[in-house]
Amino acid sequence: MNNFTLDQISEFIYKEAECLDEKSWTQWLDFYIDDCVFWAPAWINESTYTSNPEEELNLLYLKGKQHLVDRIYRIETGDSFASVPMDRTTHLITNIRVNARSNQQISVKSNWLVHSYGMRESQNRGGFYEFQLVSVNDQIKILQKKIILIDDKLVGPIDIFHI
Repeated sequence: MNNFTLDQISEFIYKEAECLDEKSWTQWLDFYIDDCVFWAPAWINESTYTSNPEEELNLLYLKGKQHLVDRIYRIETGDSFASVPMDRTTHLITNIRVNARSNQQISVKSNWLVHSYGMRESQNRGGFYEFQLVSVNDQIKILQKKIILIDDKLVGPIDIFHI
């Protein structure tokens, strides 16, 4: 796992975001392993967000790739209030840094800003990503993507491509 360079990791993260912007759902799903976690914790107060997605409130919590597949199905069929009509988005990712490495995982943090435009007009949301990455057949894959929004008050719904 230690063989991946910061450039390779950064390119991987940029491509994952590009798939969201382009609504390339099948390709986006390929970034994740079967037992992945896609998690946006909620804020408890001004300085603390939830730490246990199984027992505390979350903005979004999808455990396992099948839940991501189900979410994509709802988006594609129009069965997702947060996605009808579909907003256009652009993800801007900066300050990608590796925090820790082991033989099995790489812990990566970055900053992000997503601009979206749709029925609810223009919206900007930003925050931090915390990735747990693993190697599968010599390819980087996402074990966990934690999305920390700096906003504790959201205007309108959010879906996987808004954050």
